[in-house]
Amino acid sequence: MKKPPSASSLVVYLGIAVYIVLISYYTLLKYLTFHTHAADLGIFAQALASTLYYHRLFYESVDVAIIPRPGPIGYSFLDVHFSPTLFLFLPIYAVCPSPITLLVTQTILIALGALPIYWLGRYLGRDWLGAFFAIIYLMNPLVQGVNSFDFHMEAVFMPLALYLTYFLIRREWRIYYPVLLLTLGTIEFAPIPIALLGLYYVVVNLRRRRELVHGVLTIAISIAVLLIALWTKAILNPLGPTTASPLSGLPEQYASSFSFGILISVIKDPLLIPRLYSVYGTEKFLYFLELYAPTAFTSFLDPLVLPSLAWPLASFLTSDVIYYSPFFQYSSFSIPFIITASLMALSKTPIEWQRRLMALVLISTLVVLLGVSPLIHFQYQLTRTDYEIWNAFSLIPGNATVLVQNNLYPPFSNNINAYTQWYPWLRPEYIIAQPNSPWFTWWGTPYNEYVNTALMEGYGVYMVIGNSLLVLRANYTGKPIICEPLTLNVTPSMASIINGQVINGEIIHTPSEASGTWFTVSEALPPGKYYIAILYSWVGPEYLKSLNATLAYLRINGYAVDLTAGNNEASITIYNKYYGNITITAYANYIVNTTIYIRQLLISGPLCG
Repeated sequence: MKKPPSASSLVVYLGIAVYIVLISYYTLLKYLTFHTHAADLGIFAQALASTLYYHRLFYESVDVAIIPRPGPIGYSFLDVHFSPTLFLFLPIYAVCPSPITLLVTQTILIALGALPIYWLGRYLGRDWLGAFFAIIYLMNPLVQGVNSFDFHMEAVFMPLALYLTYFLIRREWRIYYPVLLLTLGTIEFAPIPIALLGLYYVVVNLRRRRELVHGVLTIAISIAVLLIALWTKAILNPLGPTTASPLSGLPEQYASSFSFGILISVIKDPLLIPRLYSVYGTEKFLYFLELYAPTAFTSFLDPLVLPSLAWPLASFLTSDVIYYSPFFQYSSFSIPFIITASLMALSKTPIEWQRRLMALVLISTLVVLLGVSPLIHFQYQLTRTDYEIWNAFSLIPGNATVLVQNNLYPPFSNNINAYTQWYPWLRPEYIIAQPNSPWFTWWGTPYNEYVNTALMEGYGVYMVIGNSLLVLRANYTGKPIICEPLTLNVTPSMASIINGQVINGEIIHTPSEASGTWFTVSEALPPGKYYIAILYSWVGPEYLKSLNATLAYLRINGYAVDLTAGNNEASITIYNKYYGNITITAYANYIVNTTIYIRQLLISGPLCG
């Protein structure tokens, strides 16, 4: 008769289930509210779709910009990264070809990484200690940071490395070596921490020759895979990626993005290391704390911590802050070994000290969780506008050539004709942008410039939803098929007050202020017609009303609007030809004992029809 599951295992299974539901919901919400990205969710979705449906091996258009010329297999993800383990995701993606599949699959894989942690504790005769660290792993904010940022092969490395470590310690060699190859095949950096894992096994088994060979073999296989990875990338992309930029105050050859060239450089000149480490030194120190503090630095009590040092020691040689941020995927290279090293360390301590250390680890995890967990720092809510954008996307043909802004790209990533950058040879049928997103003006893909270039080249506005969606179509001259105007209520906080004051939410010009420029407002808005309404009032001599004196006037993109004593409102309709600023500059005239109040300033548009 089968034994019922133990209480400790039930705790772990429940933790895994809760994690999968919570993080799947969170990542799905990010996707539905357009907070996922072309790099890298869109990259992997398009690479898998192009292999399955277009017979182009892991083709993805996002990295075309950094590949000087196509290699033997054409533009491919393999030109940039060595990731043969990615082939295992093809059957999964074939069942349900959607970026959501990748987000949920990644979450399940990361959650299942809790099992080998629990099994290791059970193997060490510490069931509840294993269950404790399995839950600590799921609570780790850096694990959540890895999981919540799109899809990455580094994230796949993390659970595989946990299983690999477990099978190594258990000496389950028939399973260990296939898992070793899968782990090494996630990405080209993987062999470095895994070689250090082999070194760890050599160190702890120096007197056991039969066991020693497995550590040596792990190192040898890791080095071999690293050389194969570098050779493969050299064949497929001989000129290398074109993303290198100089480090602050250092010679140009030291790239800002991580590369093995940096490692070679510091091997040749070790004195560069302190200089490189000092760049963004505070951020690097904080990241080191964020990595090791969740387990209260207990991982340093066991030599299994050694492989965890590979990533911080390497990434700290760069000035690119994404490599030492808790919200990106790179922590995956350290977390498996930090968790297992802490588990190994605590399993060797007396029960009394073990409990105290467990309490310390729990407190440390909670402190870091509250400080850097993405679930706390980044909140997303599905709005009516999001539904409208998804409806608009459904009207764009699935095989059309589209130029899509980074954060809007994943819904189009199954389309082999979807791009994020406008190349000289590309003539997209649709250009899709979200002006109120920071990605609209991001330097790498300046969609504000793309939009205005397109408008000058004969594109027309095909869809517009306020400042939340702008779709242009080549040679389109009709009315937008979707038109949702916005109404912008200009508040004093949006204005630059030059010669006036703000009282009770109104912009005021009093006799004590000099005449001339009063305030300015500038808002970047989509092309189209805009209706601008100004509600105002004034206090002053009554005879001004009979004279209908001009108290102040506004300049709006070259047009003038007078604010006269005979009225309390004024309006104008203007045309914004390109995506750009509607600039309102107010000028107050010199009139004795007169105070002017701007009660409301509304900008409505682009007007439909």
